[in-house]
Amino acid sequence: MQRHETLDLEDFEALLHRAATMIADRVERIGPCAEGPVVHPATFDELAALIPSDWPEAGAGAHAVLDDVARCIEPYATRIGHPRFLAWITTSPAPAGTLGDIVCTGLNQAPLSFKGGPAATVLEHVVLGWLARLFGLPQAADEGMDGPGGTIVSGGTMANLMGLTVARHTHFPEAATKGLAGIGRTPVLYVSDQGHMSIERSAVLLGLGADNVRAIPSGTDNRMDVAALRAAIAADRAAGLAPFCVVAQAGSVTTGAVDPLPEIADICAAEGLWFHVDAAYGGAAMLTDEGRALLAGIHRADSICVDPHKWFFIPLECGVTLFRSKAQQIATFRARASYLGEENPHDLKNTTFILSRANRALKVWFAFRTYGRERLRRIVTRNMELARHFRDLCAASPEWRVLAPVQLSIACARYVPQGDGWTEEQVDRLQVRLLERLEASGEGFLTPAMVRGRAGVRLCVANHRTSEADIRLLFDLMTTLGRELAAQGPLASPASRTAQPTQPSQTPQV
Repeated sequence: MQRHETLDLEDFEALLHRAATMIADRVERIGPCAEGPVVHPATFDELAALIPSDWPEAGAGAHAVLDDVARCIEPYATRIGHPRFLAWITTSPAPAGTLGDIVCTGLNQAPLSFKGGPAATVLEHVVLGWLARLFGLPQAADEGMDGPGGTIVSGGTMANLMGLTVARHTHFPEAATKGLAGIGRTPVLYVSDQGHMSIERSAVLLGLGADNVRAIPSGTDNRMDVAALRAAIAADRAAGLAPFCVVAQAGSVTTGAVDPLPEIADICAAEGLWFHVDAAYGGAAMLTDEGRALLAGIHRADSICVDPHKWFFIPLECGVTLFRSKAQQIATFRARASYLGEENPHDLKNTTFILSRANRALKVWFAFRTYGRERLRRIVTRNMELARHFRDLCAASPEWRVLAPVQLSIACARYVPQGDGWTEEQVDRLQVRLLERLEASGEGFLTPAMVRGRAGVRLCVANHRTSEADIRLLFDLMTTLGRELAAQGPLASPASRTAQPTQPSQTPQV
């Protein structure tokens, strides 16, 4: 019988071995003895000219394409796992998570329904249960609750959107059928001026409007001013508006600040508002005694955003939204269509508006079981200590000024040239030039930040490979680079004069 054509590869196992060897070699090269630049200096145009862009009529074959990957893709990939990649909160992926991700892709489950991925469905239930208990959310037998819910999504932006979607539906259920115009009120939500840009973007997508997001001022410690929050809620109620949600930070994107969660929870309870906590970055601190004290009150949240692909060291992509009430979550997202087949109470299609989805829980389950809580706890604790070490080095130097308290594992400081003749704005621009020089050196990658109106360098230690020696190297190198730039004077490097440091809301949180 004539065999029909498929897309199967006869030497698939050998190809898998080649791909696995490439990954293993890369992990080895970005380890503690890493060599080469953290960020490759190639431009977009240079890479566009290098990477094959034709879609051939006749395929080149998988071995040839792997050759292309080895020649013109892998060498130019940013070394995010490098011990001195301390820029955004895109963490160093743990190799066990990489293994789980490879298995996830190979199994190719579709857990929108239980039948599309029975084990994948159970894995998501297991992982969400681990995280719900970590944050202290009440279980089904507690307080007469229906039990916590949750969903695994791509990252913090989507996780925040999921939380605010359920908040909107719970407070304005008629919007699901009549739209916002049919509710007769203007919903308003509140977040500190240190909040992540995804909150405003979510408000736009949900039809709430950016003008109805109140940026509550923060104090000198970069934590939300609860008195200002109370005043804003009262003013909006007096104006006939409809406050419905407060978003608190548990690890702000610029400085790692944790808002006063118990006080905000009290306000939400008294005012009947939804309490959402953005712990995309800081949630992993709950593994530690110090972190649990900092995040006290988070168990009172109605929804929590947390990203395993940040400080839990899971490879991209993996974000989570937890809900205090699974019933509220299901009421928001329940999906009904005949082509989806017979309903199963465990169908994940009812937990989010996303139908096609990977089994992201597998890599979390694989990594968490491989390493255990204690090993992860030690790494997170060390990261917090390393951020404080950088802060202490800066505090002890007359050439550096600490810009913000270190609560978690982010430290912000400002290089200050010695001598007269520098304006604050020129020193702002110097921070950008310093970081450009650091990146060009290949020794590290940090980002700028704006703290209380002044620019500085921002070091985020969410990296299982970073050591005290790495922090010392970065401090010494940036001090040397700062001195070299300062020696050129405040008017040097005209091309950099118009460069502006990154604003807090622009610091990426993937």
